[in-house]
Amino acid sequence: MSATPQNSFFPANASGLTAEAALEAERMQRAAAMVTVSNRLEQAEVPRLLEAAGKVIGRLAEPETVIRIAQKNPDAIWLFARRGRSHAEGFMSALLLNEAGRSALFDGSLNLLDPQDEYLVCQHERPAAIYVWASFTPGILAAGINRVMDRFDSPHYAEADVVSTSFTVRGHRAMVRRGFEHGVWHEGRFLEDFYMIPRRPKTLAERLPRYATHDPVLRPTGIRVVTGFDDMMRVAAVRSAVFIGEQACPFDEEFDGNDLAATHLLALVNNEPAGCMRVRYFGDFAKMERLAVRKEFRTSRTAFELVRASVALCKEKGFRRIYGHAREDYLPFWQHFGFKLKENGAPFAFSDHVFVEMVDDIEPSPTAISLMDGPYRLIRPEGAWHVQGPLELSAARHAHFHSQQM
Repeated sequence: MSATPQNSFFPANASGLTAEAALEAERMQRAAAMVTVSNRLEQAEVPRLLEAAGKVIGRLAEPETVIRIAQKNPDAIWLFARRGRSHAEGFMSALLLNEAGRSALFDGSLNLLDPQDEYLVCQHERPAAIYVWASFTPGILAAGINRVMDRFDSPHYAEADVVSTSFTVRGHRAMVRRGFEHGVWHEGRFLEDFYMIPRRPKTLAERLPRYATHDPVLRPTGIRVVTGFDDMMRVAAVRSAVFIGEQACPFDEEFDGNDLAATHLLALVNNEPAGCMRVRYFGDFAKMERLAVRKEFRTSRTAFELVRASVALCKEKGFRRIYGHAREDYLPFWQHFGFKLKENGAPFAFSDHVFVEMVDDIEPSPTAISLMDGPYRLIRPEGAWHVQGPLELSAARHAHFHSQQM
């Protein structure tokens, strides 16, 4: 209802909560039993609620607009009251947007005071985004927000991005504490006025690093960094099929003693191991090697995606130069990515093939790992520097334990 909603903060992903937010969520759960929540809007109550909320939030939509939004989709407006009270005392509102509406929100063409009907979905339609329009949940009423989020976490809504805004330092801290990411990329522009919990598969694919796009349920075709022995076995199976089975490479030459001193990337197609690549690190450069794709997947883009993912990994580690060996007959493939022959490098042979040296100069990622990142990012699992790791979650456990002692 307003471009600057207040009290519109809620935990949508408990696994991402900080220690402070986890304690708050626990308190909210106890308080939730004292609050009733309903999406049955009584039209006569709308003017009274908007008047009370307007004193806190500022300018809001007209009552007729709120009623129209609720008639379009009852899940857009939720009323809150303390148990035993006959009238609603607060509300939470959301704009349930289709793809066009999501774009309109970010490019500014969505009228937040009188949202255009063509941007909204009906209750039987799946939204692309859930925009927290405004909420007024004073005192204990805020405990009811999780009840609304239970609805928005249902399968019907679970793949919609959750978007909100905040223009105060206090609001920013609350957003981040509850799992929102600050800023949204839209059509090449970074919009810092928005906060998002990305859940739409397309959004996740766009924002996830190329080396972390696989999820066995949401994205069964993708790439992940190997962090366990099961995935190492998958890598070994792919390389055995390609290099030992097809090319008759001796075992000791294929598994050369460097596998435990490297990062491995695994590509999966519908959760089936399809390809892999190995990256090793030397001073001021990284070396890409052992690119392998099973023959049944060579008509896909797996090889291209593995190279791009490996380059992205090196950029995130802060490297500026990549080195590799290319079979002479495969050099055009590598040149497609910007690799060029190493100066003064001469062809050389091993494992019954002739190779050439190649290099590529790259720019580190804007989010490249550095000592300025603080301790937690540096102890996250390899290739998962963009999400909280298990040791960060253990910090929440530590804070909870000490709060109980106090």
